[in-house]
Amino acid sequence: MSPDSLISPPPSHFLLPRELVWTATSCTPFHTSKKVARVIILGIDPGSVVTGFGLVEHQNRKNRLLQCGCIRPGNKLSFPQRLLYIYDHLLALVADAGPHEVALESVFYGVNTQSLIKLCQARGAIVTALANSDLPIFEYAPREVKRAVVGRGSASKEQVQFMIQRLLGKEAVDQGFDATDAVAIALCHAHQKVAVQGPGIRQNKLSEKIEALKKGGREQSRFDEKLKEIGVDARLRRRLNRRGR
Repeated sequence: MSPDSLISPPPSHFLLPRELVWTATSCTPFHTSKKVARVIILGIDPGSVVTGFGLVEHQNRKNRLLQCGCIRPGNKLSFPQRLLYIYDHLLALVADAGPHEVALESVFYGVNTQSLIKLCQARGAIVTALANSDLPIFEYAPREVKRAVVGRGSASKEQVQFMIQRLLGKEAVDQGFDATDAVAIALCHAHQKVAVQGPGIRQNKLSEKIEALKKGGREQSRFDEKLKEIGVDARLRRRLNRRGR
């Protein structure tokens, strides 16, 4: 029986404008002869309508899904507001999850020029949020991601989804193709980059500083002042202060 015949219909997309779905799945082996430090990889599938994300933990030759979902600004927002929505939510995700590295799908040339322009603008908002968090960013072409996960650069989305489910469990595909593609991008980075790195990979600087402030107590006015001092912008400060109440 071929893998294609085992592919089930894609699950319906859940509307998750703000909720982040945490999952815990069984670990699967990652084939390398060298042990590496624990690394959390954030994979992102950029889009102006839907931006998929997936957080994968890689440690000691094993990969584990931590979190996946989609950022959906909604059609009622203007395009600039949608970019701001993506920026804000991604910045909050990075501050909460504390990834060490980010894997991003590179732009591919399509037939629709307007769609390509909007995609590039969405990627600009995403890259700006990541740069604001001082995270290293790695880019991978769609064919490279498919080859790393399925073994063929021409694999379909359904085949990628099938392999992700086999590797990381059903939770990795429950949020639809956008989230699954983001998880695949994170796994591609695990295959290509993490296996050759040594220990001592640090947490991203912004998340590290925020965690240190949380441990020092949350006296409201002082906490907000400290957040401002370490470079946290006003929107993220408001979000963090609301969570501390």
